[in-house]
Amino acid sequence: MGNVNGAEALRALYALQEKDLEIDRLQKEAETLPEDLLAAKAQAEALEAELVNLLERQAELKKAYTRHSLDIEDLTAKEKQAEAEQRQAQSAREQTQYENRIQQIKDRIRELLELSTPIMEAMEEVEKEIARVEEALASLRPKLEELLQQNALRVEALKEEILKLQEARQAMAAEIPAPVLKEYEAIRRARKGTGVVRMLRQGQVFRCEGCNVVLPTHVAQKVMQGQLTRCPSCGRLLWKGEG
Repeated sequence: MGNVNGAEALRALYALQEKDLEIDRLQKEAETLPEDLLAAKAQAEALEAELVNLLERQAELKKAYTRHSLDIEDLTAKEKQAEAEQRQAQSAREQTQYENRIQQIKDRIRELLELSTPIMEAMEEVEKEIARVEEALASLRPKLEELLQQNALRVEALKEEILKLQEARQAMAAEIPAPVLKEYEAIRRARKGTGVVRMLRQGQVFRCEGCNVVLPTHVAQKVMQGQLTRCPSCGRLLWKGEG
């Protein structure tokens, strides 16, 4: 890669990377919701899901109750009709037939009324639960709205800070040779944030700060000479550091 402006470029790149990492940190902070807001949102979502289930249950119960009510209404009409026809019956046999028919209708009406009672009780219980959940949501929403507003202000402040850092970063980048900067940025994208690392000395050996691999002697020599050199293991640019 040559040694034109190598040492100076690497020093500038390392400083630029510190700026980039600070920008990355602030951007991640802006994207991360505070714990209290996360908890409030989770609570609201749980209550909303519970309310949906309760409303669905209420609709099912109302449907069943309405069906029974319509059946009872229909049977009551048939009972009255059978009683009217019984009064016009001409024989004891016909009277008996109508009595049996009327009794069957009464039995079915009583059966439906018995079935409707637990449905009514369940409807009352569901209505209480719906009221409880709606009250909890109504109590939570102002707190959630306040937390959302606070978070919006927090994010806005972070964005302003990021913008200032990006402006400073742009000025720093302008002082670095374009090919070197382009290579650094490509490595940084591939390596999730770090494109240049220091070469660390441990006794008689040198290691890459990025991947901790022992560097070959010829690679370490190039780095010490200020040449633009990449770690043969992780591919990051190596800087000998200030010492």
